[in-house]
Amino acid sequence: MRLEETVGVRALDELTGILVTGSEAKSWLNGQVTQQLALLKRGEAAYGLAVAVHGKILADLWVLDRGDDLLVLVPAAAREGLLKHFDKYIVMEDVDLEPHDVAVLTAQGPEAAGIADGFPCDRLGRGGVDVVVPPAERDVALAGLVAAAEARGGGAVTEDEWERARIRAGRPRFGVDFGDSHRPQEAGLRDLAVSFQKGCYLGQEVVCMLDTRGKLRRRLMRLRAETLEVGAPLEVEGAKVGEITSAVADDGAMIGLGYVKRAHAEPGVRLESPAGAVEVAGPAGA
Repeated sequence: MRLEETVGVRALDELTGILVTGSEAKSWLNGQVTQQLALLKRGEAAYGLAVAVHGKILADLWVLDRGDDLLVLVPAAAREGLLKHFDKYIVMEDVDLEPHDVAVLTAQGPEAAGIADGFPCDRLGRGGVDVVVPPAERDVALAGLVAAAEARGGGAVTEDEWERARIRAGRPRFGVDFGDSHRPQEAGLRDLAVSFQKGCYLGQEVVCMLDTRGKLRRRLMRLRAETLEVGAPLEVEGAKVGEITSAVADDGAMIGLGYVKRAHAEPGVRLESPAGAVEVAGPAGA
């Protein structure tokens, strides 16, 4: 599989941009997201979350340091809400925000390093690069990136291939596996998107308290079964203990992600769904 063995290319048309400028752009944004941005240098990128004061996720995001500004890649469905949210927390800082439409192309896999002049964004756990261009240049840039991948034994990947690789890697997807009713630890995003060594940020108190003193009621887990149906309940002796959020065919069976209550969120646990038995394979994000 290209995304796991060589390099796979896909246009991330579900993403768009927010441009953050001003002399205090980085220090201000560092106080709004869960990831450490203070040490970010030109040409580098960081994956994090915007969370509300109660610690629940507003969106996931990649911050790209372009030197003169910061480009924040966010789900298009979340951009308007994020702009309003961020704007509330600009007081006297020299910071400007504006929507910035871009086309985001990604090359992911062990052969992705150096494939193009882009930002290091490891989206599936095997290394990767994001290339950001104006929307009008999307198709030409995508064709060039696919050709570069083919020269390395890879190439373009379909939506199903992308989903299979992401679920195998246990990477949750915004709007599918998590949203504004989830906290980072529940969604398997603690180790992927949260820094516990940085300074204060909005929602930090709740996120840190849950990590040190709280007990998760549920957790996103990797699942496998003969058949998985998105939205179907997961049960133990007829009692609902979770729900399937993602599913894709894989080697004659199916794999997926789903929330499971704490008491049953352990590898090897057997659950039931209307389509049959489901095995808990391990935590998402691990």
